[in-house]
Amino acid sequence: RLAEAGAFEPFEVTRRQALWRIQGLQATRDAPLTLPLEDGEDHLLPAFRRLDKLEVVSWDYRTSFHSPRGHPLEPLRPLLNRLRLPTAKQLNRIPDGGRTDYAGLVICRQRPATASGVLFMTLEDETGLANVVVFPRIAERYLVLLRTEPFLGISGRIQNQEGVVHLLADHLWVPRLPRNPAKTRSRDFQ
Repeated sequence: RLAEAGAFEPFEVTRRQALWRIQGLQATRDAPLTLPLEDGEDHLLPAFRRLDKLEVVSWDYRTSFHSPRGHPLEPLRPLLNRLRLPTAKQLNRIPDGGRTDYAGLVICRQRPATASGVLFMTLEDETGLANVVVFPRIAERYLVLLRTEPFLGISGRIQNQEGVVHLLADHLWVPRLPRNPAKTRSRDFQ
């Protein structure tokens, strides 16, 4: 896990090099080699392709559920821009009543008992948070997506009143991208 999380990078050992070495150590422990290998025989390591930004952040999230190296959607922003999906920061500048699509990572789902079945969600991207309101009839239609998808697309109408912005969901969907962001966990409350 330490190798996957990049813990050996300060020692100039990439994640893949560290994993390779660990696999080698495990193999020697299980079946000792007849020829001893000296430490520092880096020339015996395969030449691994460097991880790109999306892979680095994804490996971080897979091992520690966060990344000090960036947000999972940051490397995907050029693609999201081509799909005309605004950032959370841009979403907050859309006037009241405007219609838009938005895609973000689900970080929180709440359905308070006092809210008459309304589901409140918080999605995030590399620029900030987006508040989403899902009314009961919409929630029923998209129940599986709402409960299971860590990366959601929301289509709906903006409610922008006194600087507080909500996206009132009409339609939910899973963004179809050639590469997906790291899987994240949401904090869900009743």
